[in-house]
Amino acid sequence: MAQLYANFIKAELVFQLTYALYLFALLAYALCHFALAFKDERDHLYRTGRMLFLAAWLLNAFMLIHRGIIAGRAPSKTYYESLIYFSFIFGLLALVVEWVKKVRLLGFISLLIMFGALTYALAKADIEIITLPPALQSAWFLPHVTIYFTGYASTTVAFVVGVLALIKPGDRSFEVGSFWARAMGSTDVNFEQMNRQWIRLGFLLLACGLITGGVWAKFAWSDYWAWDPKENWGLISWLVYGAVLHMHYVPAFKGRKAVWASVFAWGFVLFTYFGMSKLPTKSQSMHLYTEPPTSGEGDTVNGVNKQMY
Repeated sequence: MAQLYANFIKAELVFQLTYALYLFALLAYALCHFALAFKDERDHLYRTGRMLFLAAWLLNAFMLIHRGIIAGRAPSKTYYESLIYFSFIFGLLALVVEWVKKVRLLGFISLLIMFGALTYALAKADIEIITLPPALQSAWFLPHVTIYFTGYASTTVAFVVGVLALIKPGDRSFEVGSFWARAMGSTDVNFEQMNRQWIRLGFLLLACGLITGGVWAKFAWSDYWAWDPKENWGLISWLVYGAVLHMHYVPAFKGRKAVWASVFAWGFVLFTYFGMSKLPTKSQSMHLYTEPPTSGEGDTVNGVNKQMY
């Protein structure tokens, strides 16, 4: 906790403000749901939470642009930068869905994920702006990273909606005036259908991420695929979501089983993003955020010198 506080003080003022606003928005949503448990609507808390969510996201966007201008590049090199970037994209998607569907619980879970992501960004303590290695100074860098992070964000929305679908499967209706009826909103939403739609989008974006990464690798290192651990797990995640997507159309697996599978599938995305540094093969990867190379300027993978990022 002391280290988190030290890193928070070390961070830019705009990050501190964004972090605080996300926390206040999360608390407003939490108090709103606490009030609902006692059959107290507290609509002003909900409206306050939504406005704080929007304000935090706007500051998140400003922080991203500001850091990009200072760095002179797309701000997604370090864990700190990448999680700010993820919060920006996921926050936009979550805000749109929450504002359109008015599902209070969706906003709360989304804010919990975003606040957790930014807390992890602080814990990694890689706040300093660093220079990109030559291989990353490419026109493919921003499109590839944006596509992949939008894919990660889409699968995260699918995870949140999947959790809601487990609470409210199919066309099930809650008793009018109950906690769950109010937390899920007044609009009748089929969360299983939404889950399937977001998995489709995530699956497509992860595929595009793999393709753009392969093309970029061909230009940078003369090889479309290097069997890098991050590449392998990116492929595994894509295949897992492909399997989940097909489960929705198989009578024996569609419905609740497919939703459960989509919730567990998000774990593969988390491991692809966070778990690489835990693998014994991490020294072979050029995708580890701010992990120092084992020797020299970069590692040799398949006979090619590659700077890790």
